[in-house]
Amino acid sequence: MIAVTETINTAIIGKGLMIGGGFIGPGVGIGLIGGNYLQAVGRNPEAAKFLGQALIFVAIVELFGLLAFASIFIVK
Repeated sequence: MIAVTETINTAIIGKGLMIGGGFIGPGVGIGLIGGNYLQAVGRNPEAAKFLGQALIFVAIVELFGLLAFASIFIVK
């Protein structure tokens, strides 16, 4: 029987978990912002003028996802 020894690179696994966990929050946040915006426009069509503010909030939430992505290049 041939014994195959593979070394598991824990840094790669850790970076994958960090990115995966870091994108869960922004994904949920963007979904909530979009859903609540559509609900507001559905109830009151004049609320469509707040699309710019909703997109600014989406950009702020997305910043945390980008920070999680950038942090994998810092961690060794």
